[in-house]
Amino acid sequence: MESKNLQLLINLKQIVEVSQSRGCWKAEEMKDIGITYNNVSEIVKQLQAEQTQEKDKQFEEITDDLEPELDES
Repeated sequence: MESKNLQLLINLKQIVEVSQSRGCWKAEEMKDIGITYNNVSEIVKQLQAEQTQEKDKQFEEITDDLEPELDES
């Protein structure tokens, strides 16, 4: 579920980027859009870091489980 939320936020970030490049926002709206964009970007960074840490932890657990088997051979 977390990866779906992460992908949703990445998509939202891309929508804001494309909309801005196409001039969809009025000048007075840009401040709020920018604040929202920065918040979403920060959440994406945090979720990506958490996923990386989780993958690293899983890799370490797998390699730790394999080490005794390698020593026995």
